[in-house]
Order: sequence, then structure tokens, then C-alpha cells
Amino acid sequence: MINAIKVVKTIILCSLLAMLPLLAQADAKAKEKTCPIVRIETEKLPGLNVPRSGHSAFIVNGELTVVGGHTSGFKLTPTAEYFKDGRWHLLQTVYPHDGGFSVVLQSGKVLLAGGFKDNLGIGQSYEVEMYDPVAHRFDGFGCLDQKRASAAALELDSGRVLITGNWYADDGMEVFDGHHRFNHLKPIHQPRYLPHLFRTSDGDVMMVGFLDNRGKKLDSLIVERMKGEAFRAPLFDNWRPLHCEIPLHGDDSFIGDREKGDYAYLLPVRNKDGQVAIAEVRDTVFSLLPTDSPVPTVSPWGEVYYYSPFYADRLHQRGYVMGCDSTGRQYALCVEYARVPAQLTLYHTDPLTDTIALTIPVMTDDGNLILTGVKPIDKYNFNFNPTSQIWLLCFNEESLTAASHAKGWLWVGLCLVVLIMIMTGIVLRKKPSPASKQTSEPQSIVDDELMNRIIQLMDTKKPYLSSELKVSDLANMLGTSSRNISDCIKHSTDKTFANFINAYRIDYAKQLMRLQPNMKITEVFLSSGFANETTFFRIFKAVTGMTPNEWKANVQSPLS
Repeated sequence: MINAIKVVKTIILCSLLAMLPLLAQADAKAKEKTCPIVRIETEKLPGLNVPRSGHSAFIVNGELTVVGGHTSGFKLTPTAEYFKDGRWHLLQTVYPHDGGFSVVLQSGKVLLAGGFKDNLGIGQSYEVEMYDPVAHRFDGFGCLDQKRASAAALELDSGRVLITGNWYADDGMEVFDGHHRFNHLKPIHQPRYLPHLFRTSDGDVMMVGFLDNRGKKLDSLIVERMKGEAFRAPLFDNWRPLHCEIPLHGDDSFIGDREKGDYAYLLPVRNKDGQVAIAEVRDTVFSLLPTDSPVPTVSPWGEVYYYSPFYADRLHQRGYVMGCDSTGRQYALCVEYARVPAQLTLYHTDPLTDTIALTIPVMTDDGNLILTGVKPIDKYNFNFNPTSQIWLLCFNEESLTAASHAKGWLWVGLCLVVLIMIMTGIVLRKKPSPASKQTSEPQSIVDDELMNRIIQLMDTKKPYLSSELKVSDLANMLGTSSRNISDCIKHSTDKTFANFINAYRIDYAKQLMRLQPNMKITEVFLSSGFANETTFFRIFKAVTGMTPNEWKANVQSPLS
């Protein structure tokens, strides 16, 4: 026995010595702090009725909606579509709004205005209309103070909206009064194309851009203000806002807390060397956000071209900047901004097209991204051949877990140490006694007891009917930790927390459709705890193999 112990000690010592180069290499890798690159799952959703580009996209009244733009042949399309019951419903708009702007108002309606006047992206328009998503109706009601295309807008208060930006025409600030009138507010020092807009805690709004109203790079940037005086931010001596090729929604990049008076945004920026970084805008201070690694501009498949503003998922305290490459892959740079330093992960899809492609993303309530109108970029005809493609990027628990493993070089060595220790235990271990065979039973009993409590809570309180339910909420209800909840569900059901909760939601939805067959699908998914219809349809089909309507058709009677 003593000789066996000596042999094992010798093995451990030699193994540790052999592992020193590996551990040193892993430590060096850790110090480099390279951003992990992780594949993300995608799902192709039903395509649009009208191929389009230059459109607006948003979620309103629980429905993914696209409005305007131009279609094949670079022709204006005065149409809109909303996604409901697993398909796209086509509507007629009053005006086309190709390159126009949209603002989802606190009232629930959507202000749509401006855009190119003619086919081929020529001219600007004064045209304004309001969309009522409940009635699915568009009403033209007025005109802008000055004609605009490629402008940006932001709701201020009580339905008032600030508007600025233009393309090949004069620029300035104007305000919609929330009723019928658009009034000139003040001139600006630098006309801009698709500017970024940021609120401040004193009720002001700042605006900044990268290109002027003719698409030329601005030599020196001035930060304009709605109320205060324009100023220069030192950050812009070396960095410039990332140019965005898509329409901007004012608060997509907001990461602050209005109730606490904390107005903060994230803004992707680029320096003259081509390096991309993330800037934090907090009131009138512009500074670089500390990150755990540099933003990658090259992937294993080539250069990554970033083209979007920052889309904040405030529920999970992270957000994304979209990119693409020449192979047709889409990228989403994930910034976990609540961490210090912020943690970066670069997610990528498989090729969605056969070349570089731009798209308009929409953030869903559950933190996924929907890509609308993925269009291949061709030097000569990309505007003439828009597509109808719609893709869902699924930022699920499994993909986010994969990102954490990507940084685990150092753990390779530690795992080897653990493996050696296990082997040592096997060599030294005596014949198991009856008592040792029962060591795992207490853990099983603990899991069974907690699982019974979880099931009882789900059956009696039905917490899954809240679309904002998190594992921490369940842990608080049961007086335990989030880790215990997740591990218990995984061990007992072989499901993730999200899949476990969604299974309850789907069962509840089926019960509603069985007992109340005339209930609208919108009422069904909202009553069942789903945040939006897209997620509901995706998960329902994954669980049942059918769409909700197909499932309803197979139900013979309310009691079957």
C-alpha cells in the first residue's frame, strides 16, 4: 500500500511538472483577453409578402410590423405588413416612407414621416401619417416643417417628438406638438445624415453623427443640443460614431434608469485605425466603456463590418451591435454592460446569404433579435433586389453558456489536475461499504423535496403567467438560490429553466384554446405568459410540432 502511494505521488508530481507549460500558455491566453466567438442558433421565419429595403421595423401591440421602404426595381412601396397567426398580413399605407422615420409613441400609436419622394431614392418628402396598431389603420394628417429623408426622431413628453437629420437637403430641428402641427425649433451647426439622439437628465437632447447631409465624413464633430449650446466632446478627437446604414429609433441604445434620473446610452465608435469600441454617453459626458477584451474586427471567416447602433436588452442588462462579413454571416457583438469591465462575446450565424448583407434588427421582449429584410450587398444592384427574408437570432441559455466556456483555457489544466486526483482516489480506495453506497441518496432526497415545492408553486400560484419571470424570482419565492433552482430542474426534468417554464405556458395556452376556442391568439399568448407572438409561435411549434391554429383544428371538442 505504501508503494502504491509513492507511485501515485510520483505520477502527480510528474504530471504537474508536465502541465506547467500548458498552464503558462493558458495564463498567457487569459491575459490576452480575446473576445470569444460563438455560433448562435437561427430560425428562418415566414417571409414578407413584399420584398423591401429602406423600411421601418418595430414591435407594437405585440406584433412585429414593417412599414414602407422600396421593393424590387428600387420602386417605392406604400405598404406595410404585420405578423400575426403565423403569417404576414399586408396593409396599404397612405405614403411609402422609403428612408423615412418611425416613432412608437407612449400612446401605443406610431408616427411615420418623411422619406424619399421618388423611386431610386431621389428627393425628400413632407408626408406624415399615424398608424393605429389596434385597428391596423393608417391616417395621413399633416406635413413636416421641412421635407426630409434619413432623419431621426425621439418622443419627448406628452406625445411631442423631436426631429432632425436629412439627406441632400437642408437640416435643422423641428418638433411635432403631439396633435397636428410640426414647428421649426432651431437651426443647427452641422447638418447630419441619420444622427444619434441622446436624452440628458435635465430634459435636454443631444445629437451627433458621423456623416453630413451629403454622406461626407465630418472633419470635426459638434454635439448639438435641443436646448443648450453645442459643444465638442474630447472623445471625438480620436473616435467617431460608427456609421449606421439603417434607421435609428431614439431609445434603442438606452441603458439607464429614468426613475432614478440616470440617462445613459451606449454608442459604437471607430478610430482612424479601424478599431471599434463601445462609448458610454452619460448626460454630456462621452467616454469609452471599459471592456474585458478589444472588439474583434476579424473573425475566422474574414473582416467583420459593423453597421448598426447598439440595441439594449435592458431585462438581461446586455445589448448587441450588428455586423456582417463577405461570407453572408451575420454577427451580433454582445456587450454585458452591467459587468465591470463589460464582457464581450461575438455571436455569429451560419451564412444567411452568399455575400455581405445588411438587415434591420428588432429587439423582442424576451431579448432575441429579429432580422427583417436581409439584403445581399452588391456594388451595382443591391437597392434593386431587396429580399423578403426574416430571421430570428435565438440568444437562449445554451448559447450564452457556450460563451462562458469559450474563455475557459485555464480550466483545461485544472481539469487535468482533478482527473489525476480522481485516479488517485481509485487506486487508494478500499472496497465500498454499504454506507458509502448511500452517500448520493441525501442529495436525491433534497432534489425531490425542492422539485415537489417547485411543482406545487407552479400549480397553485402559476408564476409562469408573468412574461418577466426569472429564475431569481422563483428562488426568492422558495427561499433558496437561483443555482439550486436551475440545478434541481435540470437534474429532475433534463430541461433548462426557460424550457421548463415555457412547457407550463404552452400547456396553459392549449387549455385556453380548448376551453375557449373563440379566444383570439393575441389574448392566448398574452394570457399564457408569453411576451410576444413570435416567441409563442416558435415555442408552440417546437413543443407540439404544430402551429397554434393547426393544433386548434385538431381539437375535436372543448372537452377532448
